[in-house]
Amino acid sequence: MLQLRVQIETNVADWVEELLFTCGAVSVSYTDGASNPILEPRPGDHPLWPHLYVYGLFADENASSLAAKALQNNPQVGTQIVLQQIDEYGWQEKFQQQFNAVQYSPRLCVYPSWKENPNPDGISLQLDPGLAFGTGQHPTTFLCMQWLAQTCLNEKSLIDFGCGSGILALAACKLGAQHVYAVDIDPQAILATEENRKKNSIAASQISVGDTAVLEDISVDIIIANILAAPLLALRDTFLRHMNLSSTLVVSGILSTQSQNIIDAYSQHFKMIKQSVREDWACLVFDRLH
Repeated sequence: MLQLRVQIETNVADWVEELLFTCGAVSVSYTDGASNPILEPRPGDHPLWPHLYVYGLFADENASSLAAKALQNNPQVGTQIVLQQIDEYGWQEKFQQQFNAVQYSPRLCVYPSWKENPNPDGISLQLDPGLAFGTGQHPTTFLCMQWLAQTCLNEKSLIDFGCGSGILALAACKLGAQHVYAVDIDPQAILATEENRKKNSIAASQISVGDTAVLEDISVDIIIANILAAPLLALRDTFLRHMNLSSTLVVSGILSTQSQNIIDAYSQHFKMIKQSVREDWACLVFDRLH
């Protein structure tokens, strides 16, 4: 396996990615080229760093050489193009070692496809990292999954707002929710959720997957949103429209230091009934005020 690395400006990212795939790359990935963290994008934004390193993996040496030559002839691409050999099996093993099964409660776990199911007699999801990244290891996902595992979902309807890989929505299905709406503004998240639904043998009739149009005028018993503080503030009234007087709202993806801002912003319509913290990240549970 050969890896090509080149530094570029964000405005040519799509062109470079298309070129690498056209030349025969088996995968393309990005990292920050100048230490510019992106912490809280606005709803609907999909930002990249202003300066990027692009990595293309090639199984064929001729294909990688062709890509390098094509990049060298373009003035918008940096001159530092690096080609190096990578041990394919070592790289795959190192990648897989980052992901293990996660146990959220005695009855609920998530595991990747290259691991044995540690909970064959309980409720488990098989989930691999992918385009809509989300394997359940982040503290905010852990807190949301833990809350789901401890909650009776039988006969309940639920919205997973910003579903990503679909982990929360699919767990809710497995835990007995009557119907789940998994929504996201990112088309890759919708594709990932649908693929993970099939992989886990969850009936299409139990879950509606798509953008916010699938919600129409529905109201549900539970809304869960594991996103970020800024989108949560912007979506408060949207959540309210899809809740009835006895609904529960669960929000996460926020630092514990941001909790009070969310609580204050929601106080007109919601009462916080529980706050959980894990590694400086928080999950807040609200009841709707009558």
